[in-house]
Amino acid sequence: MRDHRYLDDLSIDAALARWRSGEAAFAARMTSTTVLTLPMLDRWLADWDLTDRLRRGQREQVRAFLEDTARPLLCGVLSPSADAYALVDELNFQAVQARITTASLMVLLSRFACSCEPTVYAPLTQYSRRGIQILGRRLDDMSYRTYMLAFAKEKERFAARAATSLLARAAVMDGRPAMPLDVLAMRATDRRLMLAGGFPPERLEAMVAAAKAETLAPMPVTSRTITSDVGTTPSAPVQPLPAQPAVTPERSLLLPTRAPSLAPSGRPAVGRGSVQRHIAPQAGRAVG
Repeated sequence: MRDHRYLDDLSIDAALARWRSGEAAFAARMTSTTVLTLPMLDRWLADWDLTDRLRRGQREQVRAFLEDTARPLLCGVLSPSADAYALVDELNFQAVQARITTASLMVLLSRFACSCEPTVYAPLTQYSRRGIQILGRRLDDMSYRTYMLAFAKEKERFAARAATSLLARAAVMDGRPAMPLDVLAMRATDRRLMLAGGFPPERLEAMVAAAKAETLAPMPVTSRTITSDVGTTPSAPVQPLPAQPAVTPERSLLLPTRAPSLAPSGRPAVGRGSVQRHIAPQAGRAVG
């Protein structure tokens, strides 16, 4: 039987694993000048497990809509707000009105928004929606705006737990940057809500196990090149992982926790800048 504290830790570990395995690279590409091409869209869809969401004939229309309409608007959002969340609803309505699709693109658009600004937007899934309702948050309608306003309140509860967990880990692991704290709070809260909504924890455990196996795999202590779905990046020499200090106990997501501010006072707690400080985008205009 998995208790709440275990599920909290699992959500954080899964967020860290996915950030390093794909989400960080796509966030860097979306906030750079790289053009969203069909091959890049296909890689992004596969990374988010959305390949079956689009028919072959829809791909170019959707790509053009994401590149020309959605991406410029979403990447320009610098802080969370009701208007920022409503923008995703408006984009979904525009896509349907333009007959790009006959059904809602909310699942795809919310993930795309997360890739563009992971400190502002979170994916909307049936599991996370159910989870937030199980935790007692009332959703008056099916809009993304309403969901994210409730999500933001749960994130504040979970932020202190995520901060403690991140500080307990090494600042840099395997030569790759650790996850920005504001992004970790968003992505771990998303996983925790999914678990609360019935998402199988075994799937997150498998993800974390795979990430740990990759990290611990024997490698020569020389410079090497890491190849990801969106590019090739040289890394620092592999070093042994430092011993991890004990994690200070925190309250579960299911109980209120007073979270510390994730940014200096007087400045938005989220925004594209916070991601770019940790992920250097490609210089110049490039084709993905």
